Amino acid sequence: MENIIVNAFYKLDASAKYSSFKKFTKNILENNQYKYKKYFDFCMIFLVLSTIGILIYEVNHPKLFLLDTYEYFAIVIFLFEWLGRAWVYSDVRKTVIKDYEESLFLAKEYKVSKSLKKAFKEKLDFIFSPMSIIDLLAILPAYRPIRVLRIFLLFRLFKILRYTNSLKEFLNIFIERKFELYTLAILSGVVIFFGSTIMFVYEGPQGVNDKVNHFFDAVYWSLITISTVGYGDIVPITPEGKMVTLVLIINGFLVIAFSTSIVTTALAERMEKIKKNRVENEVKKLEEFVIICTYDILAKNLAKQFIRHKRRVLIVDDNEDRIASAKDDNLLGILSDPTNMDFLKNVGVGDGASTIIALSEDDATNLSIVLGARALDSNIQIITLVNDPEVENKLKLAGADFTINSNQISAFVAGEYIGQPVAFEAVDGILLEEDKYAKVDEIEIVSGMRIIDKDINLINFEDYNLTLIGIINRSNNNEFIFNPINLKYTLKEKDILIVIGFKESLKELRNDFLTKEF
Repeated sequence: MENIIVNAFYKLDASAKYSSFKKFTKNILENNQYKYKKYFDFCMIFLVLSTIGILIYEVNHPKLFLLDTYEYFAIVIFLFEWLGRAWVYSDVRKTVIKDYEESLFLAKEYKVSKSLKKAFKEKLDFIFSPMSIIDLLAILPAYRPIRVLRIFLLFRLFKILRYTNSLKEFLNIFIERKFELYTLAILSGVVIFFGSTIMFVYEGPQGVNDKVNHFFDAVYWSLITISTVGYGDIVPITPEGKMVTLVLIINGFLVIAFSTSIVTTALAERMEKIKKNRVENEVKKLEEFVIICTYDILAKNLAKQFIRHKRRVLIVDDNEDRIASAKDDNLLGILSDPTNMDFLKNVGVGDGASTIIALSEDDATNLSIVLGARALDSNIQIITLVNDPEVENKLKLAGADFTINSNQISAFVAGEYIGQPVAFEAVDGILLEEDKYAKVDEIEIVSGMRIIDKDINLINFEDYNLTLIGIINRSNNNEFIFNPINLKYTLKEKDILIVIGFKESLKELRNDFLTKEF
């Protein structure tokens, strides 16, 4: 019998349809990054609010068959949702297979009943979790016919916590600050009990205060007083009662001040995490974007150039002021350590990021970024700033595709300007696109272009009023071939043509590459 059960779980584990459906169910119920989850959440929120609306409507209106049918339809949906959450909470097949393989490895007798008990306990953990209990209270149809208990349908409102991240984050504040809040609650409870006791002792006896007949009345008065609500339905008469009132009022102000301070401080801290998570979630939706580590003057100019070429940019920096500056420039920015591999993975290195640029003034930091990015993605383009020329080779060995030596570049630019100032300014104007008409641009040979596997000389650049500066041969370690006209060169996919000319001409050439036979 045990072999039959184990074999059944192995067959289930090997089933692609089963695994795919369970993955889909888990994503739609729990994965906030899943693209269809927001639609599911919206539908569930609508079901919750609409069934609460039916409850409100039926207070002063007769029951309608249509609304009853809709109510039971919603209950069925809630039931399937709860069963789905129970199903994906733990995996029975993995528990059985793991225990079975461990027993084989250790040469021990295997009992499937132990594995099933373990799996059952995991399911019980889910069943008795707070949110599961709320789900059960929301789906039990027994509340409908029993009028007194129908108020428990309001537990469905708590289900909204599952579907709104903002409410969940706010709830987490109370979880994180539970020690401070527990301490404050215990202190307030002691004061309320103290005030209630004195109030009942001095004003509870018959004939003293006809509003205080039971100890509960004294507790009610104390709670209303300490919360500074003060309905006025119970008023102390004796001097002792009035003295306790003063103590409770003062303590009420302190409780409100302390609780407000605790919540606002935690909320401020939590808001930073929420903003960071929101940016990370937004980044995960991007494709072919650029990560710039550190936001200084060089990074600002670089980011402007990327935006000019319609490339999305993410700024990562561990300096709060620099991140604030990036956000002021309408850029995505995350305050974090760019040398942290887990963080780099979360923001798309190895997924949507195509390029990462390390611009720190510390070469050790740049080296850490290069090593981390290369370990996560062997194909990502890595560019790094070099502050010490002796470190340049180490950065290349670590995985940098291109290094920027700012001192050498500055010296080269200054030399060229002194030697040929007029030509330098002309070329500089074109490169910086100060010339509104001419520009230097890249044309990447992509799949589908009809020029692939054909000679470069088949393209008559003069017909387009363009000048070919060179070709970057991606298949040969990004070799740059300057002025390849009259050279026999066959274009391959991913090669890049560096061309100078008018914007309209560049657009025409791109279109012809896709539609024209050469």
